[in-house]
Amino acid sequence: MILRRVIEHFRKQEWTAIFLDFLIVVVGVFMGFQITDLAGRRADREAEMRHLEEIAEDLRADLDSFKQIRIGARARIGAVNYLLREARNEALPEEIVLSTDIFAAPGEEPDPEGGRSNLLGRANLVRTTYGNRTGFEALIGSGDLKLIRDRAIGRQIQKYYASFDDVWNTQAMMREIRNDGVAVGYALGLSAFGDVAEERLIEIVRGSDAYAAYLRTTREWAAIQLGQLDEQASRASALLTSIDDYLDGRGEP
Repeated sequence: MILRRVIEHFRKQEWTAIFLDFLIVVVGVFMGFQITDLAGRRADREAEMRHLEEIAEDLRADLDSFKQIRIGARARIGAVNYLLREARNEALPEEIVLSTDIFAAPGEEPDPEGGRSNLLGRANLVRTTYGNRTGFEALIGSGDLKLIRDRAIGRQIQKYYASFDDVWNTQAMMREIRNDGVAVGYALGLSAFGDVAEERLIEIVRGSDAYAAYLRTTREWAAIQLGQLDEQASRASALLTSIDDYLDGRGEP
């Protein structure tokens, strides 16, 4: 319709009308681009909010997991502390020195009121986590990391999930050590989580240097796991605070 009008104006040499038609076309195209751009930016903003909300949910789940795993690791350390003290009169160090890193190994022991039931199961239990990554994987899978407009938060997210590598490596080593220790226990008549009488278990540990060495080793790795979980929990809390503050401002950097 516009084209027909322009042709008609040309025939009649109505230059003012031609200019007005041209202006209408330019303004229409410009407005169309603006509307499309606005819709795109609104969609990007909604996607950014959704990704960050999902990651925040995963971080809360991670923090809950860390608490449960720490309980298991401390129970393992406590069981070993008790067994080696009773069987071999060993006072184990409360720090594990690994190159330039130092990890605390609590000197606590199981509570005598029910805390010493199934000492073998406590010593052999290895709880692990690979992290809750649904939100992060959705973000990376969609190629939308660039949508996180606050680059500090974007870097925090990347560093947080990259730092899980150390945790995963420690967990893999712990499982290997536990499996090796269980194999040593087989020759001594022990299953992995058997409910062995406390006196009998102490007697077995007293008589087996190999099994005592396994218990010391699993205690050491439990201390390393505790230290790494504390560091990862600190990163998770800091990242969650950054995301929550950003979401409270609905994405205003």
